[in-house]
Amino acid sequence: MPTYDFKCKKCDHVFEVICSVSSRDQQSCPECSSEEYQPHFTKGADLGDSVRLGVRTIDDGFREVLSKIGESQPKSNLKDKLSRR
Repeated sequence: MPTYDFKCKKCDHVFEVICSVSSRDQQSCPECSSEEYQPHFTKGADLGDSVRLGVRTIDDGFREVLSKIGESQPKSNLKDKLSRR
């Protein structure tokens, strides 16, 4: 489900809600219970946060393991295979 950030118009509290698209207009402020809020957009640095976006990243340890696997596998030579025909 998507995550939405809202800012309460009454108390200026910023809150985050995980809900379906259809229920995003049926929320209330957890601080003052007001149902008057507006979408709140985070600063640019948060938009690139892979954890917040749900994007999996490969850590350096896993990259090292992958590179070792690649080095241990014999590399095929397409040019040699084509010249044999």
